[in-house]
Amino acid sequence: MFIDNKYKKWHDSIIDRAKNRVLSCYVERHHIIPRSCGGSDDKSNLVSLTVKEHFIIHMLLTKILKGNNRYKMILAFRFMCDLKKINSRLFSKLRLKALKIISKKLTGRKVPKEIKAKIKYARQFQVCSDEQRKNYSKMFSNLIWVNFNGKSKRIKKELKEKYLKLGYNLGRSREYLTKEYSNNMKKIVTKIWENRRVA
Repeated sequence: MFIDNKYKKWHDSIIDRAKNRVLSCYVERHHIIPRSCGGSDDKSNLVSLTVKEHFIIHMLLTKILKGNNRYKMILAFRFMCDLKKINSRLFSKLRLKALKIISKKLTGRKVPKEIKAKIKYARQFQVCSDEQRKNYSKMFSNLIWVNFNGKSKRIKKELKEKYLKLGYNLGRSREYLTKEYSNNMKKIVTKIWENRRVA
């Protein structure tokens, strides 16, 4: 599947380095053998990369695959950037800025009735099978919450000791639960219930 060239060596060195470390910054899950090329969701095929590394890996995949798989990777990389004036540093910066904006609370947002109707209609067909429920249950039963400097994340139970040595605490951070936050949430919930009563 892979072409043995200098790009493959660069690709492998980034993946090998990522396998043997624990990062406290924002990371993105990456399939070593892409799913579109027959890769599985097994732990052995997953690795955590920084945004910059993820960009570089997808760029390298366009140079180390051949045939139909190469075209798939070119399309995947195309979705990450416009292939003109963007590099890994700029992509990383923009992605992290976008995540900050998305994570902010969207208060006072009004969704048009037509959009609500479309969402309601689409949800009728979103049926979660028993097999999917079992898979979700397995996935989340092996995860625990840890926090560091006010940021929380879920990790695999077997990594608990590693994270504790790095200074993490067990459980989710409650630093955001200030009086101001509680009052804002109270207002939002009250508005939601008022709107439901009217509807």
